[in-house]
Amino acid sequence: MPETDRVFWKAITQSRQSAIPTNKRTLKIRTLPIHGLAGAKPRAPDARGPEPAASVRSHRGLWTGLLLGIVLAATRAEAQQAASADLALRAQRAATVLTNHQQAQGYWLTYYTDKTRFERPRPEMNTFVTSVIVDLVNPVARAAGLEKSLQRARNHLAGQIEEGGLVRYHGRPDAPTIGTLGCRITPDADDTALVWRIAPGVHKELLPHALATIRQYRTSDGLYRTWLAPRGSFECIDPGEDPNPADVAIQMHVLLLLAQADPPAARALCRALGRAIAEDRIWVYYQAAPLIPILRQEDLRRAGCALGLPSSRLQTAVPGQEVWAAAGQMLQRLLGAHRGASGPASTSVDVRDLLQRLSRDDFSSLLQTPPLLYHNDFTASVPRFYWSVDFGYALWLRLYFENASRG
Repeated sequence: MPETDRVFWKAITQSRQSAIPTNKRTLKIRTLPIHGLAGAKPRAPDARGPEPAASVRSHRGLWTGLLLGIVLAATRAEAQQAASADLALRAQRAATVLTNHQQAQGYWLTYYTDKTRFERPRPEMNTFVTSVIVDLVNPVARAAGLEKSLQRARNHLAGQIEEGGLVRYHGRPDAPTIGTLGCRITPDADDTALVWRIAPGVHKELLPHALATIRQYRTSDGLYRTWLAPRGSFECIDPGEDPNPADVAIQMHVLLLLAQADPPAARALCRALGRAIAEDRIWVYYQAAPLIPILRQEDLRRAGCALGLPSSRLQTAVPGQEVWAAAGQMLQRLLGAHRGASGPASTSVDVRDLLQRLSRDDFSSLLQTPPLLYHNDFTASVPRFYWSVDFGYALWLRLYFENASRG
């Protein structure tokens, strides 16, 4: 039986077992004898005289209150079990939709708009969103029943590594999606680092070539630029004031690769990123969309770079994105609690409330306002904002299963 089915039926079973008993054989409430009630053992005459009526009423009120408390507690437990079963169903729904949205070649589509509203979106194929979905879901893939789906995505990503070891945002220049869902674009450090860490494929001998190229675009202050080509060779790029910036999330993704392939270089990058983390100049593609940097904090910590984001970077002014920033921070607190970190933790009730909010009416709010993952350089000539419904389902699933694992 798939793991998702086991999670679902376990929740259903627990819900049924917690139901309030409705017959005398299963409902046994032991009470102390109360004078004057049927079945109570007679007591010897009291020299002090009969018990005052007020005292009897007080005893009766006490037991009535106790019985009511028991019933209410059982009702709350039943309601919690029912809610758990309902969330299990919604988790199955989210996993099914994520699988169904995956294209035959293994990628998920991204949508872009020219405003900070999810209106008249246009689709594209890129390697970035598929990579971050795989990264996000991978720790709970088995529980969610998504292992085969993620393997298809990895196979697709591995196929995007070119002869020189580099990867392009829109994939290989000879891909059938070029011209319809993307363009022949210059290779970049971000997608190269992501794909090599997540889906290195069989040609491991190409990694040193990719790392050597990435190093050529290291800045004097120890950060790494976006595009892996000289300015005169740019293709399909609308550059801003800095035509080849060193962006905050790109540093994070390069660092995660270097932590595996070149630990000394990763430590040097961690120090450089720490010095620049609060500077506007490195918040190029995430100035209005901080979700990806928020989600990378625990990944960086595991890689040996405990780097917290400035509080001002944990918020967004884009309408409807507050809930996604909150979801990202909630997941980080959950992961921190798993490793025993001190500080405020998200309660299971808080997580369930957010999950129910996001999945209400068959995930209608997610479909109307999906996560805004990044945007182009605000100093470029054409505004672009990039959204992913499927990343929203992925984040929901990760939150659900991480919370469920807490017991």
